[in-house]
Amino acid sequence: MSENLTDELDLMKISGPPSFSDMPMETVYKIVGKVDPYSRLAVRKVCRNLRNVIDDTDPGFKYVKVDLSRYASRLWLTNIGRGAICYSRNSNDPGCTVRRTSQSKSIEKTQLDAILDDLAVIVKNPKLRLDKFVIVSSHEASKQFVEWIRDIAQSGTLLHTKKIKLDIFPLKDVFGVLSHCKPGFLEDIEFYCYDSAGKMDEIINLEQWKRAKSINIEGRVCEDIPIEHFFHFSRITIKLRKLSVSDAIKIRDDLMKSAHFEYAYIKIIEGVDPDVLRAINPNYHPYDALDPFEHGNYTFRISSDKDDLALL
Repeated sequence: MSENLTDELDLMKISGPPSFSDMPMETVYKIVGKVDPYSRLAVRKVCRNLRNVIDDTDPGFKYVKVDLSRYASRLWLTNIGRGAICYSRNSNDPGCTVRRTSQSKSIEKTQLDAILDDLAVIVKNPKLRLDKFVIVSSHEASKQFVEWIRDIAQSGTLLHTKKIKLDIFPLKDVFGVLSHCKPGFLEDIEFYCYDSAGKMDEIINLEQWKRAKSINIEGRVCEDIPIEHFFHFSRITIKLRKLSVSDAIKIRDDLMKSAHFEYAYIKIIEGVDPDVLRAINPNYHPYDALDPFEHGNYTFRISSDKDDLALL
């Protein structure tokens, strides 16, 4: 009896404490579920089993923001604003330093490759369902980001996010990103674009555009988009050079009578023509310009400089 007990104790000393591989999978999943999203990126690099568990676990967050600045990139997995992973260029070698809170590590990848590799892990998780995905980019980085998301899509993964916001993107790269979002799941499109050349006709023919519910375009003037291509949206924020009477009539008869319409904010560079407002509301008078006025179920407001029209 004593000899058997001694043998068992000796065996326990040799084998050491239990490892993850000795634990029931249910226990491993519970432990991983308590690890914060940022730490999971590091934990999945420990071994293949942990990588498989993490890749099969709900990520535990609904918000992602990526800042692809030239000298330092950042990745947020929460909208609180603190605790981001920072990827900064090394001054004396071609690699970068990855930092979060008080921890840092120098790696051989470029800062852009490093952040996109971590982002790929997040996006490829089949259970990822985001409420909002924000990408702030430089001109140089936006091209590589589009190539990255194209590679992700070719592996069979489309980006599942309800809202996407693209900040400082050329129009061709806006098309490249939107075309790899999940149509139907994407509801809200927002982008700041600093050029007006090309691709807008392709964007408005995307299923992602046609099936979205909200649009907010900043920076560029939407004079090359027929006004009716906005009418399937419930919420509209755009800039026009001018609004014609014929387009105002379309807004009155089609957009404002649709069951899904909620509001439209339209900035008109050349100002709001009184004839346009009369087309929407025959009872409109110029002296009412700064006061809200109603037509049907909607309220109209014009800004003090008479270049913003709000249909609420």
